Amino acid sequence: WTSEKEINFFLEKGISTRIEQTLSDGKVLENWIPFVRGGGFGVTGSIQPAVDNSGGSSDGLRTEFKFESATLDIGKWGTYNFPPLGEGWFDTVYLDDELRIDLNSRNDILICRGE
Repeated sequence: WTSEKEINFFLEKGISTRIEQTLSDGKVLENWIPFVRGGGFGVTGSIQPAVDNSGGSSDGLRTEFKFESATLDIGKWGTYNFPPLGEGWFDTVYLDDELRIDLNSRNDILICRGE
């Protein structure tokens, strides 16, 4: 579940039924919105632990991100790359091994479960 209006657009219009987010190697963030009729929209970016004002590590909850690529796959009509928009941070609280809650720099909330 999320309060992000851009993601909810795809869900509310029936374009997609789910959103996938992958955090890989502690360095890569991938968001993928698979379309019901094939294809999808995705962004990929870098992530890193936030640092505090003194240059040290933050409390471990905050992660900074910056999107570096965006792709729209519309099946037989082709795949298109776009300049990515977006950078900021998200704070994460892990409720257990499967469930986490994120609050990001735009005050959006994400509730995510592992698969």
